[in-house]
Parts: sequence; structure tokens; C-alpha cells
Amino acid sequence: MKHPILTYSLFFISSLFASDAKYQLGQGLQLGDLPLYLGGYTSLEYSRPSEGNRVLKLEELALMLYGEQDRFSYMIEMEAEDVYTEVFGNEAMEEQHQRFHIERLYFNYDFDENYAIKAGKYNSPIGFWNKNPINVLRDTTSSPIIVERLFPEYTTGLEFTYQTQNENMLTINTMFQHSEDLDKTINDDIYNNFEIDQHFGLGVSFQNDDITYQFNTGYFQMLTGTSYNYLLGSFNTNLSNEKIQGELGTQWKDGKNTLSYIGYLQWIHTLTEQHETILRVESYKDNEQSSKDTFLVFGYTYRPYFPVALKAEYQWHSFNEKNQMLLSLSILF
Repeated sequence: MKHPILTYSLFFISSLFASDAKYQLGQGLQLGDLPLYLGGYTSLEYSRPSEGNRVLKLEELALMLYGEQDRFSYMIEMEAEDVYTEVFGNEAMEEQHQRFHIERLYFNYDFDENYAIKAGKYNSPIGFWNKNPINVLRDTTSSPIIVERLFPEYTTGLEFTYQTQNENMLTINTMFQHSEDLDKTINDDIYNNFEIDQHFGLGVSFQNDDITYQFNTGYFQMLTGTSYNYLLGSFNTNLSNEKIQGELGTQWKDGKNTLSYIGYLQWIHTLTEQHETILRVESYKDNEQSSKDTFLVFGYTYRPYFPVALKAEYQWHSFNEKNQMLLSLSILF
């Protein structure tokens, strides 16, 4: 039986194609001259750990409606995760999931060139990596573990942003959430790395020549009532053929460290416009789970077109059983 959201989405897509619509790969399908675009993305992923089963996965399938008009913009994004999974090895199995979740649903209004407000569910503007969650646009198939463990990836509520428009641009943003996740309100489920009902955060970033620095601090509360604080510092520098990016953070609750440290340092070298090599070092110490790891990620990305990416990476961990190879094909359509 087809998922109703997917069925209605396909019907809507066919209706758009039958109308006066314009399509461009990576930018979606525009209906006439309206500020309405229909797009999406998908990724196919293969993982081969040094120990364990090999996994082939249709990792994500997302549909997006978005657009902007004057000072107003919006984004509605529905995503199905782990749509199809096939495991090869001693524990061979096959799984299918067709349930779509609300990944992003927000409306943004720019009062002027300096002030803006956003309402809904959005990517928490913390660090650099978390602002760009789509596989095809990321540097590697995997995301640094800091994104999963330090702070909530998504916030449901309000975001206020102040930004200067001078040479050394300064940006200040604040996040406010005092409700359940939007996906739980609609689907009785939570699409987030932490199940939260409160999140308050402050971020400050400034640009100095080719380097951008950012600092974030915040507080979030789980549905269980447990609350955490976090602190993060990050930087990003773009040169002609090089890009260096790093993030380092800590987390605590009740005055005690839950994450003593967690972070990464990444270097990207652009060989040509279509080819990149990536080297990333990650490390963390998790006191709550009594675990720590330091590992190296080496990756290669080929983009025949900007909205299409073929990626390969290998991870060397301090614990050999965690070593793995990842391959992926991702498309923004």
C-alpha cells in the first residue's frame, strides 16, 4: 500500500508538469511565475565495516516546497529516512520504511537588510555543518559526530537574526523553543536527534577577511525533564583551492560534564571544479556513555554536475571494529 503523502505528492508533481511549469536540475520545478518551487533530494548509500554486515540503503527521500517573494520566504520539507535497506552477510535482512516526517517547515520574514524572524521547524543555526544537512551538498557522506551528540539538530519555535552588511559581517541569532517537536505534534513522532520540548540558544559569528568565526551556547530540555547546556566554537576559512573548517564543543548537566570534549578539524583540497579530496580528524569523550574515540576520515567527492555527487570515504577508528568504508550517490532534483 502506498504512503498517502507520497501518493498525493506524486499527483501534485504530475499536475505541475501538466501546467505551465519550468524545471531545472537542483532548483526544482517552478509553477509559472509564482514563487513556488517543488524539489527534493535522495541518496543511495553502501557501507562496508571491517567487522560485520555490508549494508545497501536508500538512505533518504525528501520532497520540498519552497519559494520567496519580496521579504517573505518559506520551506516545507518532508523526508522518509531509511526507505529501503538490504543487509548482506551472516545477518541478511531486508527492510522498508515509507513514513514521511517533517524535517523542516518554516516561514521567514526579513524586516530589512539587518533584521529577520523565522517561525516553525528549522535547522538549528549552530556551527557550520548543521546548517547544511542535505547529503549532496555536504562534504562527505557521513556527518561529524558532533552534530549528533552535542546539540539538537532541529528547533521548533522562533529564531531572531541580526546581521550587519559591512566588510567584516557580524551575525547574531537567538533560538526559542518551548513546545514539542513539530513532527510529534502532527505525526506523534519526533524527527530529531534529541527528543526535546525546550531549546534556547545564542549564536554570534563574524567574518575577518577569508575566515569566519562562530560561537554558540544554549540549553535544551528532554521530554524526560533532563536538561543539558552546550558550548561550541567553530571557524571556517575559504582560500582559492583549500577550505579548512573546525568545530569544538563541550556539554554538561547539573554542573557535570556529559561530553568533556567533542570536535573535528577538516581540510578540503579542490583538485578541479568537479573533484575534491577531504581529510577530517574527529575526537570525543562521552562521560554519560563511558566512551571515547579518535578517528580519521579520508574522502573523495566527484560532482559531474553541482546537484549530483558521487562520494567515497574510509574511516580509521581507534577501535578497529568501527573502521568502515562508505559510498554514496546523492542527487538534488
